[in-house]
Amino acid sequence: MSTAVKLDTSDNISNQNKKVLLNNPFENFKIENYKYAQLHKNITSDVSLEYHEIDLSSISSVKKLKLTDAVDIDLLSDLNKWNYNNTDSFFRVNSISERSSIKIDLDFFEEEVLHLDLSLFKENIQLNKVNELQKTLIINNSNFSDHIPRSIILNLSENSNLNIIHYCISNSKSFLYFEINQQNNSKLKFITFQSNNIHTRNEFFSSLEENCSLDLYGLNIHNHGVNDNYSFIQHMKPSSQSREVFKSIVDNGAVTNFQGKIYVDSVAQKTDGYQMSRSLILDNDSKANNKPELEIYADDVKCSHGSTVSKLNQDQVYYFKSRGIDEEQALKILQKAFLVETLEAIENSQIKEYSYNLLEMRL
Repeated sequence: MSTAVKLDTSDNISNQNKKVLLNNPFENFKIENYKYAQLHKNITSDVSLEYHEIDLSSISSVKKLKLTDAVDIDLLSDLNKWNYNNTDSFFRVNSISERSSIKIDLDFFEEEVLHLDLSLFKENIQLNKVNELQKTLIINNSNFSDHIPRSIILNLSENSNLNIIHYCISNSKSFLYFEINQQNNSKLKFITFQSNNIHTRNEFFSSLEENCSLDLYGLNIHNHGVNDNYSFIQHMKPSSQSREVFKSIVDNGAVTNFQGKIYVDSVAQKTDGYQMSRSLILDNDSKANNKPELEIYADDVKCSHGSTVSKLNQDQVYYFKSRGIDEEQALKILQKAFLVETLEAIENSQIKEYSYNLLEMRL
């Protein structure tokens, strides 16, 4: 692990990030992007998290990535490079200064499905996708207790195509920064499945060039403590498309947060951007914070956003009960119906079936 980087006034890291990083990173945290994350608090729960194994034996042709598949890289020297029109990410700065870094070229492997188990790695990881052949990457981020953020950097070259399914389950502390850089005509579909966590934050910073497509889906269910998701999607060239849908079911007195922004540059005409966050609260002690945002500088675009926070419709529960279905089963049916859109986005049929089975276990 590298030592903390010495920051000076010549770089483009914000003054707030410098102050926070050079002192206690989690004390008196005031950066707007982290408004609801509660990083300064020691979030705990009376719940004892059970170990959850991601068993992919039912999925054919899976290659599990190992440290020997990676090569060392130096992200520390590039720390001051920041290509986003937004307040910089503290997670990015902290992870790169506190962890060494490696890269893996996904096209090197013949298998269609790759499995990245983060428990096997301590480093930041840069993942490169170059050719047009579609690959599916499963990122397993489960059973963690780590207060140091980690960076996952995704570089998609022109015409490349990648699907990602991210499982974030049974973590007491887990803080991830995803940076997504898409060149012309590239396609990425990213689904994150988050459940049974105590204190997690996932950041998604994405930059799209011309004719790119990004689909980002989030499923958050039955967490404890604080589950926090932040996204910043910037359209930098014309005719790119982004679709973002996050759905959360909140109970156990937990807090779920979603804060996301779509940024459209003045030259990014014909942009199509959509963002929706929906939360379903099951008890009176839980809370949902949603903050969708649009920042648009082009005049020929199609962009929309929205958010909803609601409780279960008791009339629907009564309807099921009147048809002989008990209340527990009725609640499961309604919750599954609320979340199904996110899992239907998974293209691989075996992974989709596995994810539905996992959802049944979590309900």
